[in-house]
Amino acid sequence: MHNNSAAPAENAPDSQIEHIAMLTKRLGYKFRDNNLLRQALMHRSHLNEKPEESPLSNERLEFLGDAILSSVISRYLYDHYPNASEGWLTEVRSQLVRNDTLGSIARSQEIGRYLIMGRGVEAQNGRDRTAILGRAWEAIIGAIYLDGGIRSAQRIILRSLEVEIRTIAVAGLARDPKSILQEICQANWREAPQYYTIDQSGPSHNLNFRVEVRMKNDVLGTGEGKSKQSAEKAAANAALHALPEDISP
Repeated sequence: MHNNSAAPAENAPDSQIEHIAMLTKRLGYKFRDNNLLRQALMHRSHLNEKPEESPLSNERLEFLGDAILSSVISRYLYDHYPNASEGWLTEVRSQLVRNDTLGSIARSQEIGRYLIMGRGVEAQNGRDRTAILGRAWEAIIGAIYLDGGIRSAQRIILRSLEVEIRTIAVAGLARDPKSILQEICQANWREAPQYYTIDQSGPSHNLNFRVEVRMKNDVLGTGEGKSKQSAEKAAANAALHALPEDISP
């Protein structure tokens, strides 16, 4: 935690100072510049209703926090899982930084009660919406980075995600079928499987894709989905179920 005490914003109401103190205690970080924290909590809906205040919303800080979060998690996984494949590392990172995960963290830290938002969004359960909470948490990480540097941001990120990271280490991850199939093909045939879109149908707003996964000239599996990615996963899953008994995932 920062040794420097945070100075309340000049002429700030007592309630605002109290809220800042409570939130920084939950976060485990004391800001030098409380204005950064306030900006991180500023949902754009507040500015839509009160444009005369003209402060910045938290969207720019969210952009920065997203990059910092991805960098910190990438380095952590790289250092702590030296034998993991690139595909596995990518999948684990995506699980850790997805909005559902971040929203749960923000909810556990009661970030929602401190958000500054418009009455309309608040009336629509805005303080408990996962998308809003997850983005606010990213904005807070961006604010911490600007206020205290990368080490402070890293400490808060890894401490906040400690349970999720430990779960992966102990229980493993439900891995993507494409990653599993690729490892099997590389190990047995020293080649990666190839995916081919063999059919695309439906209107532009509701497309359906049919994909084959092949090894050389052999079709290993076929799958369908509303996107090429989901169809490829379905094809890989079909291929895994069709593998000979002497070749196991």
